[in-house]
Amino acid sequence: MIRRIVRFAAALALLALAACSSIPLGTASKMRGLDYLNDDLASLLLAFDVPLTLEPVPGASTLGFDITTPASGERHVAAILVETDPGELAGTLPPPADGRNYYLLGFSEADKQAIREAQAWAKTLPAGSNAPAISLSPRFCRTAEIDAAKTNISVLVALPGATGLAPLLSNQSLATLLASSPIKDLPNCAGHSG
Repeated sequence: MIRRIVRFAAALALLALAACSSIPLGTASKMRGLDYLNDDLASLLLAFDVPLTLEPVPGASTLGFDITTPASGERHVAAILVETDPGELAGTLPPPADGRNYYLLGFSEADKQAIREAQAWAKTLPAGSNAPAISLSPRFCRTAEIDAAKTNISVLVALPGATGLAPLLSNQSLATLLASSPIKDLPNCAGHSG
């Protein structure tokens, strides 16, 4: 099974969380990672676990699905994350902790098709010749002042027919995320002075 490569491309204003996460510490190591070739990634639901002081910038967050091979070429999908109806998948997520909220995001029909086509292409390649990777570029704004050193983020995942999936990001410090970003602060949300 191809091991997941997750890089958090924090080139845009990033997400943040309050000091506690709704993922119990130690739980993530018992969960399985996404299988980028065999899981139906197009059906993936991402739950951004953030403090109440953050809101998503509509249509600005993306998930990249990239497959690069030395001999067969490459495929790249930059899917825009959109608010989605979680359906039954919402019940597979733990409830958010006090003072926190989930923003549930998925993919448009066109992006779902592009992801499925990229996965189908990757399956035609010789074993070991592909290296699928997922990158996440979220964009959030803040409704109040935050302390980036004490603010953390988690990105939980839900997938039809799959249980016990490891989060893409677990209890990550906003200060760490902003350190690798050209934007060093979150913008104020429209209508808020921050």
